[in-house]
Amino acid sequence: MKKILFLISLFFYMNVYANPATIQLTELLSAIQTLQADFTQTISNPQSKKTIQQSSGHVILQQPGKFRWEVKKPVAQLIVANGKHLWIYDPDLEQVTIRSLNKEIGETPAFLLSNPRIALEKNFHVQAIKNTASLHWFLLIPKNRNTLVAFIKIGFLKNQIREMDLQDHLGHNTVIEFYNITLNHPLVSSLFNFKPPRHIDIIDETRL
Repeated sequence: MKKILFLISLFFYMNVYANPATIQLTELLSAIQTLQADFTQTISNPQSKKTIQQSSGHVILQQPGKFRWEVKKPVAQLIVANGKHLWIYDPDLEQVTIRSLNKEIGETPAFLLSNPRIALEKNFHVQAIKNTASLHWFLLIPKNRNTLVAFIKIGFLKNQIREMDLQDHLGHNTVIEFYNITLNHPLVSSLFNFKPPRHIDIIDETRL
């Protein structure tokens, strides 16, 4: 009986003192069990107001920890994760790199969206920030100051994710906009595995 009362008290304490913004963002992202969307990605230097790079592609996500992030233009690249392994395929280089899916990519957009409960709890302080005319925003600040990312902003329209803004410590800003969004439709498991084409170089970092 004492043990049950202790667990109830602990649960009440955690909910009373939990960050409301963290709870709200976790609920919004956790509701995205699967996502399919087109995206555009723009990297710029806010100080010089110059665009460094623009790309576009298609993303498919499934919780927990599975994603397929395909850049189609201007240079093709495919990143696939099945919850355990990560494949980075560069067709132009005829090369694929295989890595273990671990906390080292916890700040990347794909991992954050496909594994929000783990990524938010372990890696970020979350704040609700001033909304724009169209989007409701959250600010994510890494708990580890030695990360490449200085902060991430996530924007929602009517509880649907529409934009992610990332800034690194060099001042570069990356804006990812999602459109043609389809949520929570069943996906086949083969989407999240990668079979390397013949005659390409394979760099398997999982064996190091």
